[in-house]
Amino acid sequence: MVEKRREPKPRGGAAREIRTGRFIRDWLEKVGEDSITGIHGALKSQIGLRNLVRPKVKWLKAPTYESFLKYFGHLRRLGLVEFVREEPTEYVAHDKLISIRMAGPWSDARPLPPMQVVPSTRRVYHLTALGKSPQMDFLWDDPLARAPFRKALLGK
Repeated sequence: MVEKRREPKPRGGAAREIRTGRFIRDWLEKVGEDSITGIHGALKSQIGLRNLVRPKVKWLKAPTYESFLKYFGHLRRLGLVEFVREEPTEYVAHDKLISIRMAGPWSDARPLPPMQVVPSTRRVYHLTALGKSPQMDFLWDDPLARAPFRKALLGK
């Protein structure tokens, strides 16, 4: 019996249609500055809009927040985006959510804290002059593979 070999699934989900790096650049050119969470949310919304006109079996998958955060970190290290400021945000604990770290069936479990507002910050980024430069377009597509080229071209 001859076994059929399955072709491996292409990696990258939506990367063939919506390039993550180019989306980040276009988004920051459009809005000026935004947080990583805001940019990731906009990317997921864009992918969701494209999925509206597709059958479910051909839906595009958005990158996870963790992988998006890593990708954004590479762009930051390459000098394509830079930190601008921190904005205060508030997180209000929800009375129905329970942390498994705080309460449990064991004897030394800590009691749940009272409901309170937890102050937090959101980091805001914008494009650098290098990120806006058309000569650096190749870095937006694949920041990991292109880093040696950037070092050779710019000496950084």
